[in-house]
Amino acid sequence: MRTKRISIYDPSEDDCTLATETLTELFDRSGVKAVIKAFTDREAFTNDFCDNHYDMVFVGINTFMDFEAARSVRKLDEKCPLFLVSRTDEYALEGIRMSVLDYIIKPVTMARLRESLSRKNMSLTPKSDVG
Repeated sequence: MRTKRISIYDPSEDDCTLATETLTELFDRSGVKAVIKAFTDREAFTNDFCDNHYDMVFVGINTFMDFEAARSVRKLDEKCPLFLVSRTDEYALEGIRMSVLDYIIKPVTMARLRESLSRKNMSLTPKSDVG
C-alpha cells in the first residue's frame, strides 16, 4: 500500500494539532497509511517543502501574510493538491486565484475533510504501489 505524504502548516498551534489529529484519524479509519508533518513556523514549512514531495498540503490562513506559505507551495509545485483552511471566508477569493482544491472553514472536522477529499476525487481507499 502506498503511503500518503501530507504536510500541514498553521500558525496556530491548537489548529495545527487539531488538523493533524483529524487527518490522522480519517486516514487510519480508512485503512490508508499516512505520514503527516505539521508546522507552525512558516519558514520551517517552506524549507521542508523545498526538500520533500507531498501528496497533499493544508495551509492555515489566519492573516494575509500566511498566504506566503501557500504561494511557496504553488511556486515550487503547481500541481500539488493544496487546501486552504481559515476561520472566515475572507480569503476564499485569493484561494480561488491560487487554484486551491478546497477552502475549508475551521474547525477542521472529519466529515468536512472526507467531503472535501471525495469531492476532489482523492480516494481514501488503500491502493497498492504500482511498479
